[in-house]
Amino acid sequence: MIAKFPPPLKPGDTIGVVSPGRWPRPEIIAKAKIFLEKQGYTVVVHAQNYLQDGQLAGTDAARAEAIMDMFADRTIDAVICARGGTGTVRLLDKLDYKMIKRNPKPFIGFSDITFLLQSISRKAGTVAYHGPVLWNFTLDETKQHTAEDMFAVVGSTKTTRLSYSGVECIRAGRAEGILTGGNITLLTRMIGTPYDWSGKDAILFIEDVEEHLYALARKLKHMQLAGKFEGVRAVLVGEMVDINDGVKDNDLPYGQSLRDVLLDVLPENIPLCFNFPCGHGAYTTTLPIGALTHVILNAQGASLAFYPPED
Repeated sequence: MIAKFPPPLKPGDTIGVVSPGRWPRPEIIAKAKIFLEKQGYTVVVHAQNYLQDGQLAGTDAARAEAIMDMFADRTIDAVICARGGTGTVRLLDKLDYKMIKRNPKPFIGFSDITFLLQSISRKAGTVAYHGPVLWNFTLDETKQHTAEDMFAVVGSTKTTRLSYSGVECIRAGRAEGILTGGNITLLTRMIGTPYDWSGKDAILFIEDVEEHLYALARKLKHMQLAGKFEGVRAVLVGEMVDINDGVKDNDLPYGQSLRDVLLDVLPENIPLCFNFPCGHGAYTTTLPIGALTHVILNAQGASLAFYPPED
């Protein structure tokens, strides 16, 4: 299902900040807030961001309420997550998706936020944005590039085109489909739930971080066995940061490289690239989940075009 784009974010608009998962350090919020304000936006930090409940930024009820506050508040034009971490899955059945549908606005984040992006896209029928969290705007070398992508995609009312160099093209080609994806671990956890996702007729992007190779291989095989790669039209594999073989003591190596694992489970004869900037690397692009997307992969890298329904 092609999702509807929310109203675009314009210079001078207001961005709300929530923490659906782990508690963010206040200094990260403060530094990112200054950066975003210098880009010409007002930033409103919900009080919930400063709550603590163990590792989490407040209770489940407080974190869910903060998200709904931001969608209900007509002075807030977009919502960005302070960080990911863990705990987001506990909010999925606590959100009012009908109210979100009535008050659409850009919702932005990645990693554990994959749960919310997929559920908002599916349950509210609204494009949700796999993009930076506040942490990304504290990285001096890449924050401007990350911000430029985010504002270009979230602020567009027409077809948006972005090009990416440094992407490893495994199989060149062109494809068009509905953009979907996110963190592999979390996409696997959603299988069989009311918030499940589909790879059929999709441009699929996947990424993960700090995983043992054997565990990642198991999750990817689970996705394959569940039919999640059937009908996929192209695959963009993220940087896969800090994936290790998990060898300790006298254990043998897993026996396959990360590349071997991916090529073993992903569909053949469709456009495929590795090292796409859609995850835990320093530079993170912004991808509209649920949008009709055209992708070109070749020796020069990757090019994506996102089409609003009216186009």
